[in-house]
Amino acid sequence: MRRVIPIFIPNLGCKIRCVYCDQEKTVGKSPQIPSPERIREEIKLWLKERLKEKKEVQVAFFGGSFTGLPFFLQERLLFSVHPFIEKGLVHSIRLSTRPDLIDERILELLKRGKVRTIELGVQSMNADVLKLSKRPYGVETVMKASELIKGWGFELGIQIMVGLPGETVSSFKETVKRVIQLGPSFVRIYPTLVLRGTELEKWYREGLYKPLELWEAVELSKEALYEFERAQIQVIRIGLQREEELERNLVAGPYHPAFGELVRSALLLDKLKFYLQDNPKRALVRINPKDESLIYGHRGEIFKRFKALFEKTEIVFQKDKTINRGDLKVETVY
Repeated sequence: MRRVIPIFIPNLGCKIRCVYCDQEKTVGKSPQIPSPERIREEIKLWLKERLKEKKEVQVAFFGGSFTGLPFFLQERLLFSVHPFIEKGLVHSIRLSTRPDLIDERILELLKRGKVRTIELGVQSMNADVLKLSKRPYGVETVMKASELIKGWGFELGIQIMVGLPGETVSSFKETVKRVIQLGPSFVRIYPTLVLRGTELEKWYREGLYKPLELWEAVELSKEALYEFERAQIQVIRIGLQREEELERNLVAGPYHPAFGELVRSALLLDKLKFYLQDNPKRALVRINPKDESLIYGHRGEIFKRFKALFEKTEIVFQKDKTINRGDLKVETVY
């Protein structure tokens, strides 16, 4: 199990503004470059207070496109972590960036900087959707960047969004399919939200953009989760982290503080439907203990939904550590 120490560099390295983006409203932080001293103090704090278990530790530079920063700043940020790596307290570095900000020269620097994981904010694998969202690259750029990253021996992560302008059910499914073909180690799935002060808000007010309903976003994300898991690609996050600033500036869109839980519950429900389609009298359903919130979470609403759908079947849920997360084992009596 890997433990991550987050270092935030909001919007630094981003010379463009995508139609949906106002990162300060999303995460509630103003752009500023953390000094090496500040980074070291943050790492020390996390190591002392929060990371007492003996597990792999990774420092993660999140926020704006890291490799869009000037080289000297990239070096300064990366090398500020090295004393902890040399002492064995931190094992590697992770960062996020855009596909158009990856080349051989940058990857050579990142390799020297002891980066292990590179997350690409791909968002879509459809050329029209990328153009409408004002992403400054095409599908070929994504493919080339992914190939380079893996070729240099880095771990590749991909971030995608559901509900972007111009996106259809078909084009989103195609994005999922093409991301699987890229062969990332993991993915993140984010719903598209309309935030105050963004170009997307203007389009929304003018009737030029209609965000997904919550149930639509959950359904599409559920299908993506299923396909990624089937391809043995880990989905490490679904939905944005809850932030007061985000909630204050939310105009419209499929936001839910437990969006990921809703998606994973929906997929678990589909699996249960398959096992209980013949309406048995009783069913013993074994789940991983860490999946208990998928059944009983969100004020019990999810459990009520299970009960309502299977009212003819007496269902007992039992925790079982031998069951993989997201899976279940069912024993039925007719």
